[in-house]
Amino acid sequence: MPVPGPIALARGVVVAAGDDVPSAWAGAPVREVDEAALASPEAMVSALHDAWMHRRPVVIRLLVEADRVRTPESVAGDVWRLSPRLELWNDRLHFLLWANTYDARDGIEPVWWWGRKAARLGAVEGGGADVVLADGRPAWVDGGPRRPFDADTLDGAVVVHREVVDLGHLRPDPPPRPVRAELAPDQLEAVAHGSGPARIVAPAGSGKTRVLTERLRHLVVDRGFDRESVLAVAYNKRAQLELEGRTADFAPRVATLNALGHQLLGRPRVLDEREVRRIIDELVPPRQRRANTDPIAPYLEGLSAIRLGLRDPEEVEAERDDVPGLSAAFDPYRAALRRARAVDFDEQIYAAVELLLADGEFRRRTQQAHRHLLVDELQDLTPAHVLLVRLLAAPGLEVFGVGDDDQVIYGHAGADPAFLIDFAQLFPGATDHPLQVNYRCPVAVVDAARHLLGYNRRRVPKEIHAGPLADDHPSALVVERHPPELGASTMTARVRAWLDEDVEPAAIAVLTRVNSLLLAPHVALTEAGVPLSSTLPTDVLSRTGMRAALAYLRLGAAPDRMQPDDLQEVLRRPSRGFPNWIGKWMSRTMSLGDIRSLPDRIDDAKVGMKLADFAEDLTRVAAAVAAPGATTRSVLAVIADDVGLAGAMSMLDGSKGGQSGSQLDDLDALAQVADLHPTPATFETWLRGVLAKRGREGGVTLSTVHRVKGMEWDRVVVAGVTDGVLPHRLSENEEEERRVLHVAITRGRHRVAVLADVTRPSPFLGELDGTAPVRVARTLTTRPTEVTPIPKRERGAKAPLGDPSSPEAAAAEEALRAWRTERARTDGMPAYIVASNALIRAIAERRPSSAKDLFAVHGMGPSKLELYGDEILAILDSLSPSPNTRGA
Repeated sequence: MPVPGPIALARGVVVAAGDDVPSAWAGAPVREVDEAALASPEAMVSALHDAWMHRRPVVIRLLVEADRVRTPESVAGDVWRLSPRLELWNDRLHFLLWANTYDARDGIEPVWWWGRKAARLGAVEGGGADVVLADGRPAWVDGGPRRPFDADTLDGAVVVHREVVDLGHLRPDPPPRPVRAELAPDQLEAVAHGSGPARIVAPAGSGKTRVLTERLRHLVVDRGFDRESVLAVAYNKRAQLELEGRTADFAPRVATLNALGHQLLGRPRVLDEREVRRIIDELVPPRQRRANTDPIAPYLEGLSAIRLGLRDPEEVEAERDDVPGLSAAFDPYRAALRRARAVDFDEQIYAAVELLLADGEFRRRTQQAHRHLLVDELQDLTPAHVLLVRLLAAPGLEVFGVGDDDQVIYGHAGADPAFLIDFAQLFPGATDHPLQVNYRCPVAVVDAARHLLGYNRRRVPKEIHAGPLADDHPSALVVERHPPELGASTMTARVRAWLDEDVEPAAIAVLTRVNSLLLAPHVALTEAGVPLSSTLPTDVLSRTGMRAALAYLRLGAAPDRMQPDDLQEVLRRPSRGFPNWIGKWMSRTMSLGDIRSLPDRIDDAKVGMKLADFAEDLTRVAAAVAAPGATTRSVLAVIADDVGLAGAMSMLDGSKGGQSGSQLDDLDALAQVADLHPTPATFETWLRGVLAKRGREGGVTLSTVHRVKGMEWDRVVVAGVTDGVLPHRLSENEEEERRVLHVAITRGRHRVAVLADVTRPSPFLGELDGTAPVRVARTLTTRPTEVTPIPKRERGAKAPLGDPSSPEAAAAEEALRAWRTERARTDGMPAYIVASNALIRAIAERRPSSAKDLFAVHGMGPSKLELYGDEILAILDSLSPSPNTRGA
């Protein structure tokens, strides 16, 4: 019979079929593990886990052979098919059967197997507790969740935990010792957490890193946990180094998830991006290359979406039109990595999950070194990351998860607030220890953040207050609404005012929603002589929208000497339905008069009309440049709106979520910079000269919000809080957009300025003070082609869906198939990469007459529109009746 005592009395007992229940458990609930329980184990595992977590005695009547659950499960097949919530029920059931139970299956005397294992390490069973240690002290070998016990309840005995026995020694846990760090009450409660999983929701500025480091110290130093069983998981290398620096005095184990995966895989060689690109290039079909584009980058993104997002390769390929052949290349790509005995960055996670699932014995051994996981920035983990954490932490699932669902801004990468919202489902029995005080930000910012986030519905309910020493000045957060032409100068004046107050440049940050909108702040501050540390991409002017707009500017400024490269650049922006051969007519330096004369020289009336329209566009731009009082902004407005470049760019944007910006953002950025140099003829030369100036360390930080998670400055400007930018026009998740603004304003320690275009104010502005009404969140369900009106040049109503068996549809399909064959031959790629049979058939049935209508055809994404749109429209146009106009 078990020895009386607070630890022994909390244990369960396993009995066999037909055996009597030992008297000590006469009143305990009985759970029968039978064939039905094995077939559907969730309810049984949940009940036993609850009893184990809360140390409630339970009788387990084992009605099947123990070997049925002794062997760890193995899961083969594609990892991407799995959910981060995957449960290995048999593994957990086996653990719960024996973790804290006596074995009474022989019907004689219950056996405490942990005592037997301790005896094999040198202890002696009995002696008033489970065992007597070599030094003569009686000891309980505890099988429950590891927690400190009050010495008064142990009657002179010590506690050796089963984790210690598993590691091969008998070192007792030290007597309870209080947390010694000076912490706020909410922080102290989290650090002193007893046992089991814990969710620490840590709002911005609440001291999450301090809580994490002190929790590590408390486990390893105060509570004597073996270093080999505790691991702190840092989100990235920078966070790892910070944790290691703060804990150097006791040197706990700290690693990133990638480093951990790399270690589990035996530390294979990690390929650099150049090698990865070479493998991809050999596996995917040939692609028509476009100037200033990176054809491999979309495949890198697609591979990440599959492996880290646990998504079907076919779905990933289908949702975007710039990764043809991705799904077919996925398995060969991974096979190529295996042949090279190497991994890439994401494979460190994906292959580690695959290994842990496939090799149950390896998984069980590995889990011994991960009994207690402390996970930082849990809200930023992808589904594959979460699955890796759960596999390592099982079967006890003791995870101390620190994060903030209100800072989930990487939804495009698979991050999801659900991982924190549903933490107790992922890690059963979890305790909440919310942090409630923002020690970083002034009162006005904390209040604004609370109001703003209150409009979100998918979040953990929480209270957030400013710290006791927070600056309570009402101007700590200001919202400045400026005319569109004064955005850059308003931002510069704000930064200059702070510098005049003797604030160091390095203590100031200017943040934007997307990369391209850093252009105006970068140029304006450079011109003002302010030192910068800028993340503005060096190739920003090479993006499609900016490239086309600048080409139009050059053509308009030199109508007598139009360069062929510029003509080719704008010929199809916006789409005009030109046939492929039209480019040869623009292969020399030409005047506007030369362009106007082309319709009379070409023996195709339809193409002639399109050339006349093109000449009219160029004339419009040249007139805008030459007009009295012309400014760069006014000319760019003509290019965007009258010529139709904005409408063309809105279609090229597609629906990628706006994480790195859109082509329309680029035109916006160029317009903002235009106000700093109003002379259109010299604008580009001036702009490139400013961008050639190098920044330096210690300057004002210019960055997108997505790059500055975890960082802070004394003064912060959030520029471009404008409708269509924040929330972004392409985002499908308005709540995440709100979280982006929240992250931006909470980077500021003392002063924050939010700048907004008065003509396009963000709907979030009224939410900062809580005065805005609650709105139905905007959800993007169709392509955002209507952001900017499509110009009148793309005439023609949307064609109705025709009869697929009609002669017109058949002729169109035949012509399109012939075009596809020739295009594939010319470009040296498979025909299906140019256009699938389904796309050819859909275009033939609808017979669109404009780029807008063509883009509406299912399967016609932005990339295909850019590559083939004009050619397809030209073919369809050639099949329609010719107008009665001039001939050759």
